[in-house]
Amino acid sequence: MPVYEYRCGACRKITTLFGAVADKPDHTACEACGFPKAHRIISRPSVRLSNLSKLERLDPKYDKQIDQAISNNPAADPDRLINRRGDISKGRDND
Repeated sequence: MPVYEYRCGACRKITTLFGAVADKPDHTACEACGFPKAHRIISRPSVRLSNLSKLERLDPKYDKQIDQAISNNPAADPDRLINRRGDISKGRDND
């Protein structure tokens, strides 16, 4: 269900409405002051990042701290599950 945001022409407050994709009214009443024509605005999308994307966005100054944490605790290595799986290029025995 999409979220639509409307900015009031009188008080400049933003009203948020949940609606179906088929319901796209151009304007609605302001929740704050009751002004009858709050116009729809384009809002920022919400994006969920993977853990890998979050790591890539870290400042490079933290690389040394991460490497040190991994060397102190082998269970902290993010590749440990992939390494434990072994060579997957051959497929499974029963394939």
